[in-house]
Amino acid sequence: MADDLSSFSGFVKSVGCSLLESLRRNKIPAALSAVALALTTALAMTSDFDERPRYRRFVLPEIEKAEQQFLEAMSEAEQTPNDLWRVRYFIEAHRRAKAALRTIRSAHAMTVTGRKAHNELIRYYELVDEELAIIRTEMSFNESYDYIAEWKRKNAEMLPIRERWASWVF
Repeated sequence: MADDLSSFSGFVKSVGCSLLESLRRNKIPAALSAVALALTTALAMTSDFDERPRYRRFVLPEIEKAEQQFLEAMSEAEQTPNDLWRVRYFIEAHRRAKAALRTIRSAHAMTVTGRKAHNELIRYYELVDEELAIIRTEMSFNESYDYIAEWKRKNAEMLPIRERWASWVF
């Protein structure tokens, strides 16, 4: 049954024999290919590739745009004298923080240190989203709640997480 080429095991055996015969006939090219593969793999695994220029050029502009939209909405919420508009801008800022998180999650770093730093930024925006949701819940229970001051306090606690990403990028 193993010599029957119509069966799967016969096919695998035939391919294996052909492969071994090709290697026997082409020893030098096969050996050189194996050496080239081993060296290339070793260099790729041990090189200190700095992806920051690529990250700054292709990934960072999208992240900065999303962050800027979030920060502008939050700034409007802080500066608006009308309470109704302040709440609306705060809710809009929360929506834009979620959009920034989606943008950041869609981007990817290639190196281990790049992924680590990028994950810190993702973590920061996950915490921002969570804290804004908590603040919005508290706002619905307590009309006199100073949500802007609470946001500033929570953001000051979370900023070191974002700074770890920023120190890698810049």
